[in-house]
Amino acid sequence: MRSFQVLVGGFAIVATNGAEGGRQPVVKSEAVAYDVIDRKATGNTQYASRDQSFDEAWDFCARRLLVTAAPRPH
Repeated sequence: MRSFQVLVGGFAIVATNGAEGGRQPVVKSEAVAYDVIDRKATGNTQYASRDQSFDEAWDFCARRLLVTAAPRPH
């Protein structure tokens, strides 16, 4: 059985059983919390955000993507 994961830009939102369960990846129906993983980081897994609701994790990723995509004045 595979865990629930959503890729959003350079991030992955992963369903977990929460801090009390050891933050193990789980299927969506068993999810208690969601972690955001920075997929662009090299080496070990780098968590950008932990123990969020799915909506909070999604908003975190969306805000990060908007900041990097915003035009910069020259």
